Amino acid sequence: MISVAKYQTLFWLCLIGTIFLSLMPVIGGEQLFELQDKVGHSSIYGALFFLCASAYGHRYSLGLLALVLAAFGLSMEVAQSMTSYRQGDHWDMLANLSGILAVWAVMAWRRKNND
Repeated sequence: MISVAKYQTLFWLCLIGTIFLSLMPVIGGEQLFELQDKVGHSSIYGALFFLCASAYGHRYSLGLLALVLAAFGLSMEVAQSMTSYRQGDHWDMLANLSGILAVWAVMAWRRKNND
């Protein structure tokens, strides 16, 4: 089993990586399929929520962690809109939320059934 400290380290490394990747210029716009960008957003924020909940879910409610991570996602979209080379997108924010909510639902269900 992975320790809480390792989950915390992984969460912060991934969060910093997400900040970096969200704010750097996009190189090459080729996509393999139409919604690749949205699937990427959903997957990344789902993984971030899993790491966040695994790292801090013993201390804070899943709802609070989801809200904080959603606010982070919104701040990244706003920050992108302030650059000359990226743009914020409400569909990206919706994809971020879908990843968070999907993982939240699974984790809440597992917690309920493990009690």
